Amino acid sequence: MTEPGHPVTVGVERDWPVLGRDAEIAYGERALAGPAGPGLVVTGEPGVGKSRLADLLLDRCAARGLLVLRGAATEATRHIPGVGVAGLRRPDAPGWLPAGGRLRDELPRDRPVVVGIDDADHLDDASAAVLAELGGVADVRLLLTTGRAAGPPAARTDVAGRPPRRLHLPSLSRAVTSELLGQVLGPVDGLTADLLWRATRGNPRLLRRMLDIGLETGGLTRAHGVWSWRGRLDDQPRVRDLASTDLGTFDSAEITALRYVALAGCLSERILVDLVGADAVAAVAGRGAVTRSDGPDVRRTVAMAHPLYRQLALAGLGQLRRRQMYRDLVRAAGRAGTRGVDAAGLVWWRLEADLPQRGPGPAAAAARALAAGAPVLAEDLARHVPGTRGVGLRAQALMAQGRPAETERLLGAVDRDTELAALRSLNLFWGLSRPADARAEVFRARAAAGGPAGDDLGVAELAVSLFTRGPSPAVDAAPGAAPPPGTAPPPGTPPAPVAPPAPGVPPAVAAPRPLNPLVADARTTMNAYLLTFRGQPARAAGRFADGSLTLPARWPAMRGSAAACHVHALILAGQLAEATRLADRYYAEAVRRGQPVEVAVVGHERGVCAMWAGRPAEALPALREARALIDEHTPFPVRVFVSCEYAVCVAALGRPDEAYRELDRGLAEIPDDLGLRDRLEFSQIRALAHSGRLAYAADLADRLADRYLDAARLTTAVECAYFQVRLRPSTRGAARLRAAAKQCDSPLFDLFADHAEALAAADARALCRVADGFAERGYLGLAYEAAAAVPGGGRVPRDAERRLADLAGRYSGPHPPWAGGPGVADPLTAREREVCELAASGLTNAAIATALNISVRTVTNLLERAYHKLGIHRRRQLPAALSRSLVSAGRD
Repeated sequence: MTEPGHPVTVGVERDWPVLGRDAEIAYGERALAGPAGPGLVVTGEPGVGKSRLADLLLDRCAARGLLVLRGAATEATRHIPGVGVAGLRRPDAPGWLPAGGRLRDELPRDRPVVVGIDDADHLDDASAAVLAELGGVADVRLLLTTGRAAGPPAARTDVAGRPPRRLHLPSLSRAVTSELLGQVLGPVDGLTADLLWRATRGNPRLLRRMLDIGLETGGLTRAHGVWSWRGRLDDQPRVRDLASTDLGTFDSAEITALRYVALAGCLSERILVDLVGADAVAAVAGRGAVTRSDGPDVRRTVAMAHPLYRQLALAGLGQLRRRQMYRDLVRAAGRAGTRGVDAAGLVWWRLEADLPQRGPGPAAAAARALAAGAPVLAEDLARHVPGTRGVGLRAQALMAQGRPAETERLLGAVDRDTELAALRSLNLFWGLSRPADARAEVFRARAAAGGPAGDDLGVAELAVSLFTRGPSPAVDAAPGAAPPPGTAPPPGTPPAPVAPPAPGVPPAVAAPRPLNPLVADARTTMNAYLLTFRGQPARAAGRFADGSLTLPARWPAMRGSAAACHVHALILAGQLAEATRLADRYYAEAVRRGQPVEVAVVGHERGVCAMWAGRPAEALPALREARALIDEHTPFPVRVFVSCEYAVCVAALGRPDEAYRELDRGLAEIPDDLGLRDRLEFSQIRALAHSGRLAYAADLADRLADRYLDAARLTTAVECAYFQVRLRPSTRGAARLRAAAKQCDSPLFDLFADHAEALAAADARALCRVADGFAERGYLGLAYEAAAAVPGGGRVPRDAERRLADLAGRYSGPHPPWAGGPGVADPLTAREREVCELAASGLTNAAIATALNISVRTVTNLLERAYHKLGIHRRRQLPAALSRSLVSAGRD
């Protein structure tokens, strides 16, 4: 499926670019450009691009004036003497060249010759002998391709006992595969690029086939201009057939090695070598079917390169054979000792091998697997754990795999204790985007517990309160505390009974139960949100730096959200360069893990970094990719953040209609009582300002900033108040911003306040200092804006003009509509512009008067004065005239 108007051709009829082969091309050119010698043999797996590379080298030889003879051997003719060289032809002579001894006589004596033979491993003996003889002729060079790294064809083409030079062509790397996809298709999300790289192991021929299958079956689709592979690869029969054909090229020892790895999930290389031998392990690793971890040999592990190959390796493996192979694994683990053996995996092997357990049971093993980031193994083990404990472990494993619907079916069907209620609430809120149900679950559990019931529910309460309107939770609010004041239980919730203290045990002495591991993940992320968006971004960044806040290891959605918080905290703390580097690192790690929600939220922060740097055009690809990855399964806080920044970005690039549509979709999905609606409203204000509706945007921002301050949501209050004062500088606005910034810990917020005060006072020197401060920190858009606002007159404007010219050379973004130029003012007053904007939007004079609480006569007078200043006579001329007024004021 493709978007209308975007035809795509990726089939065999299109020549693909040769990428990632610079070193190999340079080596081949050197080998063929020098004196005649034993020649060059290009080796590599089928489909890796040997023929294409050889053609490119031959073309370059021809361009330098060498005579190029081209031929190819085939499997069908390998036993027919002389056919391999009989097919040689030269571009400057019709027909085929003669075979055998006459070939040598036909070669010119006046220029060098390059003889290229594709698939030389299929040469017959007679043809190989002719080529070996030609290799000894002066000014004759051989270029052969073969699928074998060594063997008879190479030996038969030796010249005077000298082996030819060898050039092994490896598969394409992740980065090169991604670049190739971008050139063939257009923008491709990083997750899809990595998925296709792992499925094809960087083999161009397999990659081409995968793209053809994806386009024909609809598995590969384009949304928001970005190509994505939707669904699982193993759901496509043609993909399975393609992978099966690929696996059919492995020998029996290699297939056995793959089956052991597939059964174990992740296996010590030491154990695998014990079972199948080092040669088989090296072969499957060399062909990219498995991946090896880094580290010393004794700790190195092996895993399947892609789940599809795991499924196919296990296909047709009977139950008895499986049991025997698990017993082989147990015995090999016993021979290896404790080194390189995972205890949780060993428990699973014993269960599957029907052997008695030794050491920890399934419950402890499942918890250990979950803590080690192996949720699939944890789920398998949890099935052997009875009762509520087993349900809780299995639910955590499902949540860690990003399967919230299955988690809800499991938890919704059992009687729940406090721990399971907290899990269910978090899954309802963060996994299924059902905040009302999540809130109701918390209140029911709190009522059933009869009072404070431990930290698990406190974390769930914090998660809900962070994204709902009402009083803000205190920074570092203790999980397990009562709900914030003013938070009403859902209708129908029974009142919480007061439980008496345990006999003889003071409540303060009772030790709290340790947090459920996934609840602990949520607490880390919620605390990061709380610090970052409640006025302490510098503290949040510091806590990540000193290790007191770490990325969750088990839950992808929480891990991605915490990583995004870390990046955003650095941005808001004034450390944009560090934030940008960290965002790139987190994004690469998320792609390797293959979780869409994690890639979307972390990738979105890459775009946010570019937006703060004043580079919306560079931000758009990252934000567009994040937008393409989110869907109804993405937690709605993530959806809101991604949609908001994407909308503002396209508005800044001159596409306001697209921005408004995006924001309207978000507003339709978010319940009215969620604070995330305010984030959407702030984004709408920014989009309005970028489209030139400055007065209207300033009024909305003024009201929203007060609402943020009333709710003690300090970070967003500062951002909104700062944006408002940039649209409409005033002493009152600057004072409000300064007061809010003082309650926060960010030096960047202090710079915001300095900017606001300089704007309100029209202080040229202060604006220059602010511009320098922003530029030093990398916020070039804000630096350019401050420099552009310097008023005229005196000696400072000349300095300001030089500063502005320098920033304009470094700043690649558009000129903000609200930013003036040195010594230039808006021809309209703020009230005139406000009335004109409302009139341009289609409101009548009476409606404008009601909206602004002024008389209709005042509206008429304001419009008449504005018409005169703008040089127009009719209402319908207003939109174009307002845009021209911004240009004339140096605002375009």
